[in-house]
Formats: sequence, C-alpha cells, structure tokens
Amino acid sequence: MAMVICNSEVKIEINFPMEIIESILLRSQAKSVVRFKCVCKSWLSLISNPIFMKDHHKRQVTHTIQAVGRFGGMVCSSHSSKHFDQISSNIFPNDKYKMENPHMAFVGCDHGVVCLVDNFTHVYLWNPAIGNHKKLPESHPLKGICKSQTLFGFGYEPLTNDFKVVAARSCEGNHILLDDRKLWVFQKFFIRGEQIAVYSLKNNSWKSLVMPDLFSIDQHDGDKGDTKLFTSVCYMVSVVVSGSIHWLISFEQRRSSSVEKLGIVAFDLSSEEFKLITPPSTLNDKRIWNTSICNLSGCLSLITTPGPSSCIDIWVMKKYGMSDSWAKYISVDLGNQLVKSFPLGVSQNGNLLLESTSVGELRKDRYTSIYDPKSKTIQHVGKGERGSKPNFATYAESIFLS
Repeated sequence: MAMVICNSEVKIEINFPMEIIESILLRSQAKSVVRFKCVCKSWLSLISNPIFMKDHHKRQVTHTIQAVGRFGGMVCSSHSSKHFDQISSNIFPNDKYKMENPHMAFVGCDHGVVCLVDNFTHVYLWNPAIGNHKKLPESHPLKGICKSQTLFGFGYEPLTNDFKVVAARSCEGNHILLDDRKLWVFQKFFIRGEQIAVYSLKNNSWKSLVMPDLFSIDQHDGDKGDTKLFTSVCYMVSVVVSGSIHWLISFEQRRSSSVEKLGIVAFDLSSEEFKLITPPSTLNDKRIWNTSICNLSGCLSLITTPGPSSCIDIWVMKKYGMSDSWAKYISVDLGNQLVKSFPLGVSQNGNLLLESTSVGELRKDRYTSIYDPKSKTIQHVGKGERGSKPNFATYAESIFLS
C-alpha cells in the first residue's frame, strides 16, 4: 500500500493483488462490502458479480433468525446457535417507510434474504443485514382472491441467480385457530388444476402455472358424492432444502371414514415442478399433534409430537427425495420439565427451539426456550409477546438486493 499527498488530501493507493483483495472482501461483513462498491470500478464489478455474492454468503457464519410480527412491522433478530445470544436485531419497516397495513407474516428466508407478506396481500423481499428491501408488483394471477386463502413460499435459485416467490390459493374453505401458536388452515391447497403464481426477481414479473396431480387419487366428487380430497397446511412457513421450497401439509380422502396423512409438498426452484414427499411410514399410524419442518445442516427435517405426550421426535431425511432414508435424529422427553413446550425448530448445533409456558401458574407467560439434548436442560432465552407467533430459520448474511 502506498500513500500519496495531493492537494492537502490523503490519497491511498492499494497495490495488493486482486486475489488478496477478493479474499478479504469475501470474509467481510455484508454492510461493509456494500460500502466498498464505491471504491473503484473494479471493486464494483467484483462485488456485483453473482459468483462473488454466492461465495460471500457461503463464508458467513450461520445463525438462527427469529422473526416476530408486531403491530406495524416485523422484528428479525439473529442469534448464535449454541447459547442463542442475540447478535443483531432489525425492524421492518423502518420509521421512514410506512406500511399500508400493520399485519405482517413471515414467509421464509434463503441466502440472507427474508420474504414477508403484508396482510397476505403485499409481498416484500428484505435483506436485514444491509437494510435494502423490494416490494413485489401486485399484478399476479391470484390477485383478487380471499386474502386468507393464499399460501406463499420463497427461495433462491442458484443456476440463474434468481429469487422466486410462489403463491398458491385454496379453492374453498375457511381457517380456524386450533391453538395460540400455530394456524391450521382447513382448506384445499395444491389441488390438481388450480393456478399457482410464481414471481421471478430477475424478470420482476409473475407468471401462472397449473397444479399437477400430486395425490394420485380422485380429487373430485364421485358419482355418489362420497369421495373428496381435502388438504390442510400444518406449517405456514416455507423451508428451502436442496434447491426446493417445502410446505408441510396433511391430506385425507373423505369417505364414510377418513384417514389423515402427513405430506411435504416440494417445489423445485430450477425446473418449477411440484412433487409430494412422504414422511416416515411409522407416522401415518399415529395421531400427530404438533408438526413443523426445518433445514437441519442442509437436510430436510421433520419435528413431531406424537399424540398428547411430552415426547418430541426429530426426523432427518439423509438422502433428499428418498422417503426410505428418513431416520430418527433424536427423541426428547420433556415430561420431567416444569414447563409445557411446543417445538418451533432446530438450531444448526442440534439444540431444540421451543415455545414454553410454565406449568401450574395462573398467568400463562410464554417464553422462547432452547433444549440442549446433550445436557438435557432447558433454558429460557426470551419472553414471548401475546399474540405474536415466533418463527425460526437458518440465516447467514449476504449482499443480495444491494
């Protein structure tokens, strides 16, 4: 590095090889890298390259992001996986940006970008590390339908360097709240022939797809009207694993007697094709009360509470797309704890994320807790807010949307 005095100003000339500069930038924080765009044209070209953006994201430390909807916005805080220490906290929208409606829902997170929905109508992409956001165009094929009957998913497609949002509608039904933590929607999603809207950030436009037959059974009333397919969404947050968006659902074929089954609907971000992933075969014989899915160290994972018990099972699909590769990762019994807990997710180090309420107290305060399977201890790491529904996802900083 050489320093030259010119017109009473200090001018710094960097003589490092570009390979060293790139190595330094790849390990720098996202906000700093974005600032370095203005150093010179060669730095701008390097930082704007999609390959650099992906490499930079891969080198960032992976954390757990917690998203909590509040009146007027969404709070996203980043936490360490081990002790859940808060690293950063960001609020969307900021004071300079006023929303048209205060209710916000968390859709998902991928490659450092968070997808949010305002009142199930307006969709936003937001990079909390650098503060940039984009409101998606509203002219999509599903515009005008009942707001509460729209399900969203979000993910990054690396081959074309594109972020995509998927919107699916329910052809009928209403929604109800079974408990204070999770919305179960008794509607008909992913039914053959229904329209699916797909947004491409690269093209900044929506397009329409037609839903294929995933369930391989008669989806319409028979001659006697005794057969009909019903699907319901068990977990409203989408999860990205192996280049596909996933939603956890249950479905049943209504006849004189019906059997409800769990399933995971997957949308391939590259081929834009749907498929149905079956859960572990043993789960179809049990009554499952609380379920969710997550990305555990790059594997599709399923969290279940079989029946009215204190036991929580975590399943991992070791070979993506192969239903016979499901294996029970861990089984946790919280019966000896003085709290009632619901599973919310799993951190990258294997700690179980819970929403807990104290047992036997008149005032049912809610807490965000972590359970360490190794020490078999549970620790409260935050107090929940009434009416709020915390969502968790794997997160690492990026410079996308810069």
